Amino acid sequence: MNKKRLLIILTILFSVSVVLNLHLGITSYIKSTYTPNIDDQQILGEMTKMVLENEQYQEIASKETVYAIKQGVSRFNVSDPSSIFHYEVSVQTEKQSYIFTCTDENCTNVSNEGWTYSRYSEENPLLHVDIN
Repeated sequence: MNKKRLLIILTILFSVSVVLNLHLGITSYIKSTYTPNIDDQQILGEMTKMVLENEQYQEIASKETVYAIKQGVSRFNVSDPSSIFHYEVSVQTEKQSYIFTCTDENCTNVSNEGWTYSRYSEENPLLHVDIN
C-alpha cells in the first residue's frame, strides 16, 4: 500500500513537471519570435537612424507631433526568420503610427510601408513633459 501511494505521488509530480516544462518551453520560444536579441537591437538601432534621416519621416514630423519611436521584430510563423523584412520601426504620432521597413534585402534605405492606429489619438503620453 505504501509503495502504491509513493508511485502515485511520483507519477503526479512527473506529469506536472512535464506539463510545466512544455509550457515554459513553448512560451519561451514564442516570446523569442518577437523579442529583439542583441543582434536585432543593433540592426533596429541602425534602422532607426535611417528613419530619422528619411524624407518621409521629416515630412511626418513637420506636420504631426511625434510621441514615440518603437522598434520591433516579428519572426513568428514565417518561412525565412532571418529576413531583414521582419524588422520594423514604428513612428507614433497623435494621429496614427507609421511603419517603416527596409526597402531591399540589404536595407540600403527605409520607407513608410504602412499605417496603423496610434494609442496617442485617444490617450495621453505616458511621460508628462512640462514645456513651461
